[in-house]
Amino acid sequence: MLGKKVVPKLILQPKEGKSSRSFGKRTAKSRFDSRWVLTIILGVTVLLSVFFYLKNRVSQAITEIKSPLIISNVPPEKKFDPSPVLGKIQALTQDLRGKYGVAVYRLDDGKEYGVNEDEAFPAASLMKLPVLATLYQEAEQGEINLGTEYILKEKDKVLGNGFLLNQPAGSHYTYRQIVEYMGHYSDNTAYMVMTSLLTRDRIQQTINNLGMKTTLADENQTSPADLRVFFRDLYQGKILNKDDRDEVLGFLTKTIFEDRIAAGVPANIRVAHKVGTDLGTYSDAGIIFAEKPFVLVIMSKDAKEDEAKEVLPKITEAVWNFENPSP
Repeated sequence: MLGKKVVPKLILQPKEGKSSRSFGKRTAKSRFDSRWVLTIILGVTVLLSVFFYLKNRVSQAITEIKSPLIISNVPPEKKFDPSPVLGKIQALTQDLRGKYGVAVYRLDDGKEYGVNEDEAFPAASLMKLPVLATLYQEAEQGEINLGTEYILKEKDKVLGNGFLLNQPAGSHYTYRQIVEYMGHYSDNTAYMVMTSLLTRDRIQQTINNLGMKTTLADENQTSPADLRVFFRDLYQGKILNKDDRDEVLGFLTKTIFEDRIAAGVPANIRVAHKVGTDLGTYSDAGIIFAEKPFVLVIMSKDAKEDEAKEVLPKITEAVWNFENPSP
């Protein structure tokens, strides 16, 4: 074997960069193919979801069509619409002298409505209501004893409504008796005594605490909406405790002024209310204790007395009929 010539094998080397470019093309193609596969899978999934959803809806619709029709005996809830009674009130008052305001609050469901309810009106004796509330609040806080006796003075006497005006100076009355006269007789002398005892600032504080926005003790003004708030909160026990509330409402029941709101409801229905009377002002406000009780406030200003006294019971009757419709 000596002398045999060995020929070396030629090993070919690839040109620089060729292999890496081929690999790059294969990788890019693979990624492109993968995206297409994912897109197709996603599309098929969406189509299947839509298909099954529509299938279920169609099946449900067919079932409902084939099912027997069931008619419920329960009537749908009637939408609250006070426009008929508001129209009646406006018709009753539109040709009368002066201006009238009405506010209603349904104590069973909290619905309310009114005409000129936010307008300021002369309060007249309706201002005695926050005085009643203030006195009893003071008593509940231990600041005043309702059994305290007061000696009537001649200078206390005020002309107008009342029992105390005709009583001799030197007569003794408890605070409780005095406010009873203020409620039952709308006693002006009782109002003067209690206002002096409590001060107008303290009375206005009560008014503000109740959220009565239009009511001013010094100006003797209030609004139907404010008095609606007063009787609503009194009824709901937000002003006085239950015993005191019931006592105050008792003072306002079967008063000597039953020719306004009380005259517009059936005779067997209790009305706890307070009237307000002044020149051009003939008003009444209170709670009508129907099966579904409600607050009713009717106020007037620059009104004619005979017209007002005739229309107040008619307004009350219109509200009563709306709140207690015939079956």
